[in-house]
Amino acid sequence: MLGSVFGMMNLFTRALGGIVSDLAARRYGMRGRLWAMWSIQTIGAVLCGVLYFTKNSLGATMGVIVVFSVACQMSCGLSFGIVPFVSKRATGLVSGFTGAGGNTGAAITQAAFFTAASMSVPSGFLWMGVLSVGVTALYMLMYFPMWGGMFCAPKEGVTEEDYYSAEYSAEERAEGLASASLKFAHESRSNRGFKREQEAIAAEKAVAAGV
Repeated sequence: MLGSVFGMMNLFTRALGGIVSDLAARRYGMRGRLWAMWSIQTIGAVLCGVLYFTKNSLGATMGVIVVFSVACQMSCGLSFGIVPFVSKRATGLVSGFTGAGGNTGAAITQAAFFTAASMSVPSGFLWMGVLSVGVTALYMLMYFPMWGGMFCAPKEGVTEEDYYSAEYSAEERAEGLASASLKFAHESRSNRGFKREQEAIAAEKAVAAGV
């Protein structure tokens, strides 16, 4: 019953992660999504390691598990707040790899930290937390040329249409196969962040008015 607490938190935590991702994007764009993802997942990773230090107290362990599970499962929602924008043409492929990656990671950490006779269960949580902090740091390398990354500004002159149309050859674009991606590119401008989006809207109005 106590162990089921971790799984039951999924009833609301994944959706909460998606909400947080959208709220961060509304103000700070894709860079906000990345920062939110890194922050929440790092908190979860640290709390995973903290379970080692609560091994002698069931109450403390359960308290940490509740907060740990919230952060951990919010990270799932946060990750799928980014996944749809990686590739329009291969959204299903990216989503599949993301989902499978979580299951594969679980199997690997289970085998690495919880099956060896020389390592205790509390030690397994400690090292799983350390590994998770390191893996989460890789988010710092994610970069969208039209939106930027956690520490990098977007590349000047690159638009959403440039990014998504690049998934098609010149022949495919001429045949109109990229039309759905171009519509998606227009809608994805919200990931520029509030300030850049307002600047773009003002510029479009100025061009339309012939200024």
